[in-house]
Amino acid sequence: MQCPKCVALIPDEDLFCESCGSRVQAEPEPEPMAECPCFNGVQELDEEGFCLQCGRRVVRPAEDHIEVELSPDFAGVSDRGLHHHSNEDRFAIGVHEDWRLLVVCDGVSSSPEADKAAAQASQSALVAMQTDLANDSGALDAVKNSVKAASEAVAALGLRRGEAPSTTIVSAAVSAQQIAIAWIGDSRAYWIASDKAHQLTADHSWLNMILERGEVDRAEAQRSRNAHALTRWLGLDSDPGEPDTFAGDIEREGILLLCSDGLWNYADTDQDMSDLVRESSQSADTSLEIARHLVDYAITQGGRDNITAVLMRRAEAFEPEVPNEQ
Repeated sequence: MQCPKCVALIPDEDLFCESCGSRVQAEPEPEPMAECPCFNGVQELDEEGFCLQCGRRVVRPAEDHIEVELSPDFAGVSDRGLHHHSNEDRFAIGVHEDWRLLVVCDGVSSSPEADKAAAQASQSALVAMQTDLANDSGALDAVKNSVKAASEAVAALGLRRGEAPSTTIVSAAVSAQQIAIAWIGDSRAYWIASDKAHQLTADHSWLNMILERGEVDRAEAQRSRNAHALTRWLGLDSDPGEPDTFAGDIEREGILLLCSDGLWNYADTDQDMSDLVRESSQSADTSLEIARHLVDYAITQGGRDNITAVLMRRAEAFEPEVPNEQ
């Protein structure tokens, strides 16, 4: 390579000319990394992405923090958190005529390529809902079929790779008058009204299974290491069966929130989630800003898992029946 200023010959990989000191090419961007090579515990980066421990610049993969905003009232945020090496959550949002469509998937960390399972499931579910609604299917059928499409996509991924990537899923379709939800796993949907929140989904977890059997009380079950173990999920190693569903009419103002357990683990009760969303809304003008607040809150509480929050604010909302107590 020849220096453009003094025409001296210099090695192709040099950034500066040794003869005149001129910069001859821009410094290459560092390759994306899950964390700095000096990583030891919780990593702290400054605003420009430099590690506060060793000074190395860290460029994280794009999937480590995802933000999508379709309107001021419709957006989602997903973040890797502080302790996972990658973000295995994914979400998808879209529209069809008057319908707003939301999907959240939480890849099962103990399975291989959980991030790919979540990505395949979320996108397949969204496309399936849009297709069904375009073909005049009802909203409840559309969300049920979206989970079926996601299940088939994740199973096909496993067949191609000879493994069993796995994920949870919650899908929702909401209009000015109606809402429909289908789910498998422990990713949740909430309706947050001005005065309270309702969890619209029931976790497919060991905790709920034991409580339904009446074998132990809640306090004892919650202390078990198996409390949050999944009993249903999407994957080649699972027969998920039909998704559970919820449908309701909209009557008054509120927010539909879909989230992964990386958020709700820090606000497990309806009241906790209601307080958190209401507090986040006070300093936010848009759904994207609320979602950022929710993700940031989970990070400040420890960020032990991947975190996803997707919100749809409605000027009119409803008073749903809770499917069963959590």
